[in-house]
Parts: sequence; structure tokens; C-alpha cells
Amino acid sequence: MGDTAGVSAQARGSRNEEKRAGNYALRRAYQAGRPGEAVAVDINGVNIREEAEAQAVMNQRLESHVHREVSNFKCRDRGSSSARPGSFGEKASSSPSSSSSGGGKVTSGKLASSFNVYRIVISLVAVLFLLETVTHGFVFLLFRHTDLQAESLEIFPRVFGRASRQAAAESGGEDVRFVPTNVVERLLLSKGKATVAELRKEARSPVRFPRLALVCPNLALNSLSLYILTTARGLRELGYSLEVHTLKDGELRSTWETLGVPVRQLEVNIENVTSVDWLNYEGVIAYSTDTKAVLNSLAQEPFINIPVVWVITDDALGRRLRDYEAAAAQGLISDWRLSFKRADVVVFQDYALPMVYTVLDTGNFFVIPGSPAEVWTAEKYKLSHSRESLRAQYRLRPDDSVIAVVGSPFLYHGLWREHALVMRALARAVSKGVDVSPKGGRRVQLLIIGHGNQSSSYGAALKVMAEHLGLEKGTVHYVGAGEDVTGMLWMSDAVLYGSFRDEQAFPPILSRAMSLQRPVIAPNRSAFREQIVDGENGLLFPVGDDMKLSDAIVHVLKNESVGAMAVNGQSQAWNMFASNVSLSYGELLESILEFPSEAELPRSLDEVAKSLKEGWCWDLLFPASARSFRESFQSQVEGPTVKENDVGSGIIEMLEHQWMIRSGEVQNIRDKVGFAKSIEDWDFLSEFDLDEAKAMENDLEAERIEREELNGRKDQLQSTWEDITKMVKKTEVHKDDLKERTDAEIQRSGQPLCIYEPYNGKGAWPFLHDDNTLYRGLSLSSRARRPGDDDVDAQERLPGLLNDLYYRNVLCEYGAFFAIANRIDFVHKNPWIGFQPWRASSKNVALTAAAEAALSEAVSNGRDGDAVYFWARSDGYAGTFHRDSPVEQAEDFWAYCDSINSGQCREAFTRSLRRMYGLPANWTDLPPMPADSGTWSALHSWAMPTSSFVELVLFARMFVDALDSQYYEEHHDLGRCCFVRFQREGQHCYCRLLEGLVNVWAYHSARRMIYVDPQTGKMEEQHALESRQGKMWVKFFSLNTLKAMDEDLAEAADDGDRPRERWLWPQTGEVYWQGIADREREERLRLKKEKKQKLLERLARMRNKTRQKSLGRFIKPPPGVGYLPPLDEPGGVS
Repeated sequence: MGDTAGVSAQARGSRNEEKRAGNYALRRAYQAGRPGEAVAVDINGVNIREEAEAQAVMNQRLESHVHREVSNFKCRDRGSSSARPGSFGEKASSSPSSSSSGGGKVTSGKLASSFNVYRIVISLVAVLFLLETVTHGFVFLLFRHTDLQAESLEIFPRVFGRASRQAAAESGGEDVRFVPTNVVERLLLSKGKATVAELRKEARSPVRFPRLALVCPNLALNSLSLYILTTARGLRELGYSLEVHTLKDGELRSTWETLGVPVRQLEVNIENVTSVDWLNYEGVIAYSTDTKAVLNSLAQEPFINIPVVWVITDDALGRRLRDYEAAAAQGLISDWRLSFKRADVVVFQDYALPMVYTVLDTGNFFVIPGSPAEVWTAEKYKLSHSRESLRAQYRLRPDDSVIAVVGSPFLYHGLWREHALVMRALARAVSKGVDVSPKGGRRVQLLIIGHGNQSSSYGAALKVMAEHLGLEKGTVHYVGAGEDVTGMLWMSDAVLYGSFRDEQAFPPILSRAMSLQRPVIAPNRSAFREQIVDGENGLLFPVGDDMKLSDAIVHVLKNESVGAMAVNGQSQAWNMFASNVSLSYGELLESILEFPSEAELPRSLDEVAKSLKEGWCWDLLFPASARSFRESFQSQVEGPTVKENDVGSGIIEMLEHQWMIRSGEVQNIRDKVGFAKSIEDWDFLSEFDLDEAKAMENDLEAERIEREELNGRKDQLQSTWEDITKMVKKTEVHKDDLKERTDAEIQRSGQPLCIYEPYNGKGAWPFLHDDNTLYRGLSLSSRARRPGDDDVDAQERLPGLLNDLYYRNVLCEYGAFFAIANRIDFVHKNPWIGFQPWRASSKNVALTAAAEAALSEAVSNGRDGDAVYFWARSDGYAGTFHRDSPVEQAEDFWAYCDSINSGQCREAFTRSLRRMYGLPANWTDLPPMPADSGTWSALHSWAMPTSSFVELVLFARMFVDALDSQYYEEHHDLGRCCFVRFQREGQHCYCRLLEGLVNVWAYHSARRMIYVDPQTGKMEEQHALESRQGKMWVKFFSLNTLKAMDEDLAEAADDGDRPRERWLWPQTGEVYWQGIADREREERLRLKKEKKQKLLERLARMRNKTRQKSLGRFIKPPPGVGYLPPLDEPGGVS
């Protein structure tokens, strides 16, 4: 018993030594996952409740260990039977009265061994404490040789000399700054694209404003919504047309609609596909990591080239990245990195966040400092906390003077020296007199708020330096970064920024302090001078001048007028950075967006800066009323509110759960990365659930097929073997055809018209028809083809052309036309054919049910003959790529074509027709197109007889080949497309030019052109045939001319006589001419003759081959001769 008590005393003594060494300084007041819950803590560094709990736990563990050791001994000692299980005292008293002396020796040896282990542990703790004390003494000794006012970061020069300076220089921690070098070079310097200033010098005919999509996680009342509203106000002032897309609806929908901004709620499916045509916008701005699904949607074709700005507003994901690396979750990190890589620019709101997200840096990080989040946090905190209660929790007197010291979010060499200078300035302020304030006689407390990765021994070192500088014990307290920092600021009397480095922007922590109406003291650096006017809304002191800093401290603690200065500081914090944020986004967008010729250019930043309203849009969230702003804020924010990052999706937690399922981990990843929400509470379908459901569906289908097969075997065959053989042969011959014919194809075969919907990419799937047999999908890429549908695979039908990504992009829908026309009878069996690209749905020019019925009736009756029906007008929404304002009608077709092709349409048609028809070099005429009041087809949305479509493709193949021969080298090799202005459009260089080709062909081939209203189905003929007399180039567009030209090209291709090195025509379809038909017929005749000759030779061999001679001649006996009757007949042999 005495030994046990000695161990407990030694343990308590060791713990008291650790306490005195500073290891028990002000512990965390907030538990993980429970912010906002404070505990009672003594300001001297002792948590009263945790102190008692730690003492009880230690005693209980020690008693349990000794109890277990004695119990083990008694089980092994067979001779001891007098001791019974009981209390700790009974076990200790029974050990001397063992049944044998040997048992007593074992007992004493066992306990001695156990106590020796405790002595060793206690000795090690004492040695560590001694080493720590020596280290503190060494720091104290070196502290005497340090010049705290030196501008350089040279530490301990008299002790270490040059070696110290070299080590400090090599450490790389001297200057922690974030510089977006890659973004500046790639975007802000506008390399490879025309700047807005250059575009202003060009002649433009804009008809609409540039359009932007703002993607929000929610429409709740929070600081992020305030940030987005203020940014949107500035962008509208610059001349942008905005549309808001949100993942979750909320109370601010009416606010957006009042501003005239359309709001649309997004639905993202499991394939990360949204039903939004992002091509309608010049760019997209997404806010928060919760919009990751939208970034994934924008990473799919055909939206992969849309400029995207992703705004990251917090460090929720960044704090988990290190845990992901520790858990070897490389797949999870790669998934996030792909989303970050998709964004053209990732914008952060302060310079500390890019450092947290370094793992995901793909060279596109950028910082636009400023956010109302700090003000919002401060105001919400004041609603739920009072200064008096906070001071009572931390054992502060009501009349104590508390100064909170904050600093840079980065650790660097020399930080301790800055803290020492602050403490020396405080010592000077205290030494000037006891009465440092009008109340007099109160204590001065210094709270130094540190970093999360600093050790607790740093706090002990600060206390040692404080005592050396003459401050009383208990004056300086070190607070970890995990504490309630907002509470520390709120209960303090002043806030001092104790980092003297050059900051890249005004620190957010000081914005929060000013919002809490605390007077602030900051070094006289440029970042602070931009927001603080010395003596008006804060105090500034020269860097390294502890005398001036001491005067500032005395002024703050002693002058009663600092209240007005704090109020001014609060007003400054409420509107800080607002206008700068809007203008910074405007400058960034000018650098990354491409403005087509039909879009207005944004207004000048200097012009908007003069008229832009200052401050955040508080009035939009809290309209002016009879109540004060604080009352309005309190009434709307208090109570059950939406969390800052709550969108109803929990994207971070959901992806972590999916990664856990895919990796097959048994241990819950929540224990590794600290989830705050239980996985069991999530309500979403995981990939595992979907795979399981699919497996069950497959099992049921297999069971059904097996059951049908067994039932079929029970039926008896009633046919002859000849009938069965014929049926099997017929099935084998047509089994491929039977496999290809789906239910939709069977229904479609009875219709007069089939409309194909070309698309290229998964992002276009939501715009295609699923259950309407009038339509059939046409995928330009095999990989992007919809699974489970009967869509046509254009790449499979025309691999020579569409396997080349360059031509798949540059020809757009014409690649689909060529694929369908290639052996068209194998895929299309309807008398009429039509096309409607997926973008027709997004532009509201797709056929409605009424228009479909009217079109089907017209083509069934054939009332208009060989006509071309179109429902997307060149002077309407389809021609402008804009749904709000139509293009002003051009004078004629060629003027319109020039307006959408950078003025190069006439030149391109002239050169291509000259090459196509072999016209002389001085030929400059163009097929005349009327300047009447009629309109033209756009967006490849039309229908015509199948025979006319084949004729159109006949003409288009030769025209595209001639066009490519003129511009291939310039576009493909040099990367320049004369038909577009920007690189984003250059990927589809020929698309807008070829869009008008059907109009030229239909007009000059004498086809009637009829416009169909896509909403009502009303039809109106355009450019009547009677008005074309004498204007059509019949000789150039007649079928005989085109067929003759096609045969000449096919003959040249068949003979290998290539007109030029790069020849596109043979890849665009079937190469066929009469010579090929004759050769094929001759080949068939030759094969037939060879087969007949082989048959004759075979018969001859059969006649002439050597046969085996018979062994003898058999002669049939006459009747009755040689016949042996049976035994039972008369005359039989017995």
C-alpha cells in the first residue's frame, strides 16, 4: 500500500512539474466538431474542470493497474487460498500471508518489477523536464543578445554569426507570399488572344450583352449570398447579362427576381450532367466547393471550352487534404484535382487559402481579397455571446485591460522576436504609471493568439521572456489557434496586429476585430494604410519602434475617445473591399472571356469605378425600415438558419463515403478525417447501391429467359425435318438483321419522316428526345453515345473521317450528314429525312407537339412536293445564339453570312466554288441570293425528301473538300481560323460557314423553302420559285452536273490519281463510279466461271478416278432354287 501511494505521489509530482513547465497552459475550449461551446478556464492557464477530470482518471488508471497485477499473481499462486476477491486494501494485506514463502517472493518480485517500470517512466519525465528547462534558459540567454528593433530577420547574430544567417536564408521561410505567376502569364497578360482594348478599335455590330452564368450552392440568407449579390451588382454595371443557377432554392429568390436576374434551379444527375446549355454563356462563375458537380458537367463535351471561374470561400476541403494523404485516398485527391483543373481560374478570398489547397494547385490559383464573411461572423457572434459572460468564463475581472495580439496566418523565422517586441512595448506602457486608464489600478492582460501547429512549449517560452522584460507573472497568456478566437477578440479592449511583415492584403482577422467594434493597432505597412487612417479608425506605429507602439497602447487603454475610433473602424469594416472585388472580377473576366461579334463589349473599368456604389449590398438583404440595422439583422439571422455551406448535398462527405466504398475499406473513413455527420444519416444512392440494383435486374432477366427456354422445349415438334432445316437456315441468314431491329426502329419504319438529332458529348444528353419515335439520336463520337438507346454511331459508320478529332470538331453537323448518307439504305428507310441538333432545344426553336403533327401531315400528303422545311430562322433566336433579343435583319443572305463569319463568308464561298468547279483564277462571282423580306435556315434544323438529302450531300462533299484545301494549312498547322475571332470558336472553324450551305443549295436547285413555326406549326413559304427565275445557277447545281463531277472524283480516287497531297473527299463517303461497277461485275463473272470450272474438273476426276475391282460376280438364283424353308413348314430341315 505504501509503495502504491508513493507511485501516485510521484505521478502527481511529475504532472505538477509539467504544469509548471507550461504544458498545461490554456487548453482548447472547443471540442472538435462543436464550435461555439466554451468551458470555464482560469486565465492563468488552468482548466478547472479538465484538471479535476485528469486527476481522477490518472488515479483510477493507477489503481486499476495495481489491482490487475495482484489478481494475476493470485491466479498463478496455487498455494494461496486465504485471499478472496475484494477491495484494493484487502489484496495488499493478503500478500504477506501467503501459504508458502516462495509465493511471497514471487509477489514481492512482481510488484517490485511493476514499480520499477513506474520509476523509470517518472525518471524519463524528469529528464525531459530538465532538458526543457535548460532549453528555456538557453533561449533566455540568447534573448539578451537579440536586437528586437532590427529591421532584418537576423536572429542571435552574436552567438551563431554567419552560419545562422546562411541557415535562415536557406530555410525559405523568410518571405511567405502567394504570387499567381502562371495565371498572370496565361490570362492577365492575354497571351494568344485579342484584348478588350484591341477589340474596342474594331468595327462591331453588337446586338446583345455578354452573358454570364452564376452558379450558387443555395439562395439562403448568408454571407456567401451577400458576396454574390454584390459581385453581380458590379458585373451588371459593367454591362454583363446575368442568370443565376442554384443547387438549392431559398428565401433570396425573390431578391434576385426583383433585380431582374432570372433564377433557375439545377438538377444534377448521377452522370454529373445538367440540363443547361452552357454554350449560351460567354463564361460561368461557380461559388463554393459544393458546386463541384457543375464543374464536372462543364468538363464534358461539348462544354469543355467554356471559361469557368471557381470561387473557393472556405478551407473546409483544404483542412482535409492532409488527412486524405495520410489515408492514402489518392483517388479522392485526384477527383478533386480534376475539378480544380477544369476551372480556368480558381479564386480565393484571402492569401492564406491558396497555401491550404497547395495539393490541388494546377497553376490556376488566383486571389481577389475581400469578403463580408468576417463581418457576418462577428455580427452573428455578438447576437449569441456577451463580453461579460466571456470574461467570467476566462476568470477576467470586469475592470481588467485585455489586449489581444493577432498576426500572420503563416509561420516564419523571427515571429518570437516580434512577440518579444510587443511585450517590451507593453512593459514600457505599464512602467509609465499604474494608472493606465481612467479607472486606474486594473490589471493589464496580454493574449497572444498563436498558430495551430505551434507547440505548447512556445507559450512557456513567451512567459519566460515576459518575466525577463519586467512584466508581472500572469500578464502574458498564449492562446492556440484552435481556441475561440472570435471570443478572444470580443472580450478584449484592443486588438494589436503583432506581425510586422509586408502583407499582401488587409488581414481578415483585423476585419473581424473592427467589426466587433474593437480599436485596432497595426504596423505602418502599405496594406494597413489602405484601410486604416491613423487616429480615425485605428492606430498605426512604425515597424520595430517599441516606443511608438507603447504610446499607442497607452492611448488605447487610457483615452476614452477610442470608442468613436472603434465605431469608425466598424463602419470601415462593413464596406471594406466591396467595390474592389467587383472591379477585380471585371478585370479577370476581360482577360479570360471571348466576346463574339454579336455581343457588346463590357464598359471600361475606370468609367464604372466612378459610378459604382460603395459597400456590400446589405440593403438588399436587410431593407431599410423603422428598425435599426442590428434589430433587422437579429430578426432575420437568429433562430434556425441555413449553414454557410449547406446546400443539401454535403459534397465533401458524400465523396468521402463513395471513396470508402470503392476502396473496400472496413474502417470508417470518418474516423480518419473527422466527419461531423453520421454516414447512416445520409439519404442518397451510392454507386454500390446502383450496382447492386443492376445486378438484381440482370439476374431477373436471366431467370426469365431461362424459364421461356424451358417452356419452349416442352412443346413437341410437329414439323418435318426438311421444314426445320429451312427454318434454321433462314434464321441464320437474317439473325443480324433481327438483332438490330429494335421496337423503336420497327415503329419508326412505318413513319414517313425520321428526324436525327446530332450530338457530341455527354453534356447534350438531357436535350435529346427519349420516348418519341419521330426522333433518333446521332452520336458523332462512339464514346459519347447514349447507352441503351438505338442512337446511330456516326463514328462507326464513317471511321475514315470521324476518327479524326480535328474533322469531327471542325465540320460539326456535316460529319453527321456524311455518316448518314454513307450507304444510307442500311440505316435510313423513310421517304423523308430531317435533322435537329441538340442545341435547338436549348434555344427554344425545337419542334413542339403541334409543329411535329403539322410537319408530319405535310410530308405525308406531299402537298408541297420536293420542299425543304426549316424551323430555325437566321433572323431569330437561332441566328444570334441568344434567346432574349433577335438579330436585326440583314440586307441579304451574304451580309448575314459575313456578320457571323468575321466578314470572310463571301471570300470563302468564292474561293471554294472556284476550286470545286475549276473556274478561272479571276472568277469573283457568287451565286445570287435575294434581298427580299424572307428568312433563311439556321442551326441545321430542317427536313427534306431522302433523295434530295442524298443530292445535298453530293454537293456538300465536294464543297467541303474544296473549302478544306483552301484553309487547312492556315487553321490546322498555324492555328488561325479566319472565320472566328477567338480560340474557343476556332475549334469549330467551318461550322457557322457551313450552316448557310443548305440555303445556297436549296435556292439554286429549285427547292421550295418553307418556314415552320416551331411553336404553332404554321407554315410560310420563303423566296417563292416564281421570284427566282433568271437568278438561279441551274447549270452549277443540277443533279447531272454533280453526278458527273462525283464520278470523275471517284475515278481519280480509284486510279490513285490524287489531285493534291491532302485530299478530303474520299474520306467523306462512298467512292463509286461506273468503272467500279463494271469491275465488280467482271469480278463476279470471273469468280462464277472459276467456280464452274472447278465443278467440271471435280466431276471429271470422279469419273476417271480408279475404282476397286469386285471380288466376284453374283448371279441371282431362280425362284425356288437354293431356298430353305423354315423348320415348321413341310419339307423343312429337322
